Amino acid sequence: MSFFSGVDDLELFLSRSRVMSVVSVPACAGAMVFLLKEEGWRFSLLLGFLLPLIAAYLGIRGKREIRGGLAAAGLALAVVTLPLALVLAQLEGA
Repeated sequence: MSFFSGVDDLELFLSRSRVMSVVSVPACAGAMVFLLKEEGWRFSLLLGFLLPLIAAYLGIRGKREIRGGLAAAGLALAVVTLPLALVLAQLEGA
């Protein structure tokens, strides 16, 4: 996928990163609610609540301003939030 060969590639990347970062909000919220009921971990509650919202903001802002770096940061934050919260929860339980 070449980002510099045309506008269509950049537009496609920005659109997909926006959608993935926005979709991470309900996915992380659902996982957070489930894990709060089952495991009772609280320290990573803040992580599971704030990081997806920040990722969605970065994804939407990157698409609106046509900034690839901002959209990529939002996508990376959206992808890393759930594994990071689960690792933190594992450390809390130990």
